[in-house]
Amino acid sequence: MKLVNFVVATLIFGSVAVAGPLEKAVIDNVSKNVILQTYADLAARSTDMLVAVKNLEAARTQENLVKAQQSWIAARIPWEASESFLYGPVDSLGIDPMIDTWPLSRIDLDSVLNSGQQITTEYVRPLGVNLQGFHTLEYLLFGNGIDSNTKDIASFTQQQFDYLIATATLQAEYTHKLHYAWTTQADPDDASMPGYIDVISKPGLDNPIYSSEQAVMFEYVNGILGILDEVANGKLSDPLGGDIAHANVELVESPYSWNSLADFENNIRSVYNIYTGTYGTHKGAGLKDVIAQTNPELANRVEQRILQAMQKINNIGGANNMPYNKAILNEQGRALATEAINDLNGLFQLVESEVLPLFQ
Repeated sequence: MKLVNFVVATLIFGSVAVAGPLEKAVIDNVSKNVILQTYADLAARSTDMLVAVKNLEAARTQENLVKAQQSWIAARIPWEASESFLYGPVDSLGIDPMIDTWPLSRIDLDSVLNSGQQITTEYVRPLGVNLQGFHTLEYLLFGNGIDSNTKDIASFTQQQFDYLIATATLQAEYTHKLHYAWTTQADPDDASMPGYIDVISKPGLDNPIYSSEQAVMFEYVNGILGILDEVANGKLSDPLGGDIAHANVELVESPYSWNSLADFENNIRSVYNIYTGTYGTHKGAGLKDVIAQTNPELANRVEQRILQAMQKINNIGGANNMPYNKAILNEQGRALATEAINDLNGLFQLVESEVLPLFQ
């Protein structure tokens, strides 16, 4: 299927298409008000988290521990809500593995914590990606996640406090580096390279990455497909196994905080944001508007399926908000997880077969 009014409004220069005003509006809104704002919030909340863990180290109370835990959850939201657009500097600068590698190497981390080594930011910096980032912070703040998703402040050692501060410092550094790459300079080794916001929001013949508006929107759709597949066939499926006997709780992401299902739901929220041009209270032009020009039924159907997928993930926890590392060991939880996986795969097929061709 072709977007008829896209074709009618398009001038062709060789193989490069110059789209009409709606396509330009979608790219401008999604790149600036969805993607860039998500990264701005991630950087700001990572700074808040650093402040919270420093306050915790200075005043070691259970109340301050709760505040630090809440700051981790708050920072996690924009990160997970960015995973439908893991292209650009988050990929080229290696930010993704630095802040969100899973699984965490707990054996190595515990070894460092018990070594007597003085722990500083520069000591942690060259360590493996599975010894820093969100999940290191999560383990230190919340505990092992087996019977509880919190810990007693009295159980903290000075080494743990030092590692917390070092890792939170790096987390803030990496997320601000990502935001800077989008706003100011995408390549730290090339001063002539503008911020990635200019690269993705100004496609054209002289753009080395995006030669047309259509190429940008194709990037958007491919990003959506990537996270739909990852949540369905990685994050949800891998720990589930074929049956309870083969479930593997070690593969559940964010198990220490019991935040897994919120993570997964926010992953699909990132799909919704790109598709609808929405972020928080902001609402602008999104992919849905382009599709709605020629096929409003499809445009609405895809939106409803995205919302349905988020609800299916939320349902897995049941009435008692069971965390995912518990749900995969429960027959009802497993059935609901399977239902969510099937629904996500159905959404993937819908986007791949009916949406993607519109932007090819």
